[in-house]
Amino acid sequence: MKRNKKPLVIFFLCISVILLGCTNTPAPEIQQTQNTEKENNVNKLEQKITDYTTEIESLQTQTESLKEQNQYLISVINTLSGSLSDEEMLAFAQAQFIYELQVNGESIPQSGKITVPSGEIEILLSEKSMGYEFLQPEWSEKGKISGDYIDQILNFDSAGWSPAGTDGTVNSSRGFKTTNAKAGEQISFQISDELKKRLQLDTSEIVIEVE
Repeated sequence: MKRNKKPLVIFFLCISVILLGCTNTPAPEIQQTQNTEKENNVNKLEQKITDYTTEIESLQTQTESLKEQNQYLISVINTLSGSLSDEEMLAFAQAQFIYELQVNGESIPQSGKITVPSGEIEILLSEKSMGYEFLQPEWSEKGKISGDYIDQILNFDSAGWSPAGTDGTVNSSRGFKTTNAKAGEQISFQISDELKKRLQLDTSEIVIEVE
């Protein structure tokens, strides 16, 4: 007589489903730990967002305050400059344009002589405008050095050199660059008397010694 195996099959299937369910369902303690970690991560992110928002608002407030101060200073300067003589106004306008002659980022000393290592050399003459917001166009032109400022560099042999520099509203620079200066080489050129005065140098002859 054959036994009916269906009840046994159903029984084992039920046991398998129960065991599978127990395997896939995390224990309550693990589930609670995972939820706590998620909540902590969310709280940390929310705090970071709050901190960043506060910092941005603070920076915006500072920016607005600086703009107001800047506008106030401009109005004061315009008022005071109206009482200056032409000679005083010229000196004031010239003081708003700063010139600097550098070799490899180092300013030329008063003696006009500088030593640099062999290899790459960059000679830059820069012009920085400090008064573009408040100087009238007429005085702005008078405050600048005469003509194109790079033309204040004289008798420079540019053979083997390439143009260098940057352009900007406030600060710009122009000059020359080479990559194969050899030790023992001497590079010399002159600058105009006007540039010499602006740079407050003792000489108009610039000498670069390569070591």
